[in-house]
Amino acid sequence: MIGRRKGCEMAEQIPLTLRHLEGRRVGLVLNDGSQILDAQLISAGRPGLSSVWILIDGTDNFVPVTAVTEVWEIAPAAPVQAA
Repeated sequence: MIGRRKGCEMAEQIPLTLRHLEGRRVGLVLNDGSQILDAQLISAGRPGLSSVWILIDGTDNFVPVTAVTEVWEIAPAAPVQAA
């Protein structure tokens, strides 16, 4: 029962985390087990909208918010310095 409640709390945090990461590069895990390892999070949706808008290799994609089980920010690459 505790694990189930914790999972529920985590699921409730996904939309908040997505909104916090709007405009950033993110990685996502979906409920079917698939992974999106590098996407630009354009919009995390708003009340009444049920999808997340992401950009993958220049292509718009829309993913149901309920399909997202994990999300994290991808750290920007360190700039290459000339010798």
